[in-house]
Amino acid sequence: MEDAREMVEFLIELGQSPLSLAMATSPWVVPTMQSIHIMAIAVIFISVLMIALRIVGITWGGVSIRSTANRFAPWAWCALAVLAATGTVLILAEPLRELMAISFWLKMILLVIAITISVRFLRAVHTDEAFTHPDEPAQSGLRRNAYVTIGIWVAIIFLGRFIAYDPLVWGSLSPISSV
Repeated sequence: MEDAREMVEFLIELGQSPLSLAMATSPWVVPTMQSIHIMAIAVIFISVLMIALRIVGITWGGVSIRSTANRFAPWAWCALAVLAATGTVLILAEPLRELMAISFWLKMILLVIAITISVRFLRAVHTDEAFTHPDEPAQSGLRRNAYVTIGIWVAIIFLGRFIAYDPLVWGSLSPISSV
């Protein structure tokens, strides 16, 4: 319990730092960063969705999975960098709200899982010749992973929104409700 109290004190101090106060009290920093953050997550989601829909055979017929991934993956990686930058600013602007939210940590766990899945998938796409055939249907395991990946990104989006309402969503489980 002592560690939790020290963490809360640290986050309160961080939130009172000149940089955090400048960002939190600025009328444009947080809303602008949130808007850019949302646009970046939209770019990632659409990129992942397009690749996943090609894998399950709904879109981009006649185009190989490798070509589809090569077209959309760079967009997702660039947007992920923007997401990290804007997310860092949002954490520094409101460290207690962000870092004490169950929704935030669940989102981070799912983000690590999504990135791991993406890296492994793209590595396979670039080394396995089966992904170069335009009309080759994806294996059932890959199709399942495509659906799972879409679900993970939908959960990331919802959890990102839930951060602002963490005590309402999680009730007494939310550490914020006891601060």
